[in-house]
Amino acid sequence: MKRLIVNADDFGLHPLINEGILESHQQGIVTSTSLLASGDYFEDALSLSKTTPTLGVGLHVCLVGGLSPVCDPKEIPSLLIDGKFPMTHTEFIKRLYTGRIKGSELRKEIEAQFQKVMSTGLPITHVDGHQHMHVLPQVLPIVAEQMKRYGLTKIRMPDETPFLMNGVSSLGRWIGKVGLTVITQQAYTISRDFGFSSPLYFWGMMNGGQLREESLLAILKKVAKKQGVHEIMTHPGKDNHTLRSLYDWGYHWDEERAAMTSARVKEYIATHDISLIHYGQWTEGERS
Repeated sequence: MKRLIVNADDFGLHPLINEGILESHQQGIVTSTSLLASGDYFEDALSLSKTTPTLGVGLHVCLVGGLSPVCDPKEIPSLLIDGKFPMTHTEFIKRLYTGRIKGSELRKEIEAQFQKVMSTGLPITHVDGHQHMHVLPQVLPIVAEQMKRYGLTKIRMPDETPFLMNGVSSLGRWIGKVGLTVITQQAYTISRDFGFSSPLYFWGMMNGGQLREESLLAILKKVAKKQGVHEIMTHPGKDNHTLRSLYDWGYHWDEERAAMTSARVKEYIATHDISLIHYGQWTEGERS
């Protein structure tokens, strides 16, 4: 059986992203989303979640992206640059591996993010991370502690096959993907030791922020050939112009929303025995 989780990241970041995610769920194939505790529009996302119980909701650990922390910036200065998280994962990793980030402050912020999300009472289905920083060896044990604390058992492992380019010619993006895949393979050991589970296949890293219809269909053709649980990561939203003026990430939110609601995409899934689910709708034993 081919079971597919389609997860929209960055829920709570901006109303136009929240709207895009909701539309991609109600009119398309998105089954799951990841809630940003540090998002400026967290409360808006929370309200939408409570009125849309069919949408699975996970916790999106955030340590990068130029966003604000949940903690008072004065309490975690080593994690921040001018009061915000580093813009890129490269900058965060560099600061982490040169010892400029204090472990106690890292733990304090992650604990605060978990506490904020879990206190909402939403049935949180899984954990993942903004730019996948949750799988770093210095970060994952802290995340795992919090997952154990709150009884969470599902976690994203972003190990997309290094051989998939899927129309993207960026060497830098490919190198970053391969590096993260290596880290993720090591993270599996920690995850399994804690008794956590992850989908067998992960897709969307190479096309992150630019998962158009043709790229999505190419991934779905691979999903159709592989039994097991898959996850596709997406970033739908509305109004590229407005969002790009706020977030300099080079994302194509409108195009991803169009892909998620595409009639061709929905027809392909319906005719290839692919079952759409969210993280809360599969059992841990399905990973192997």
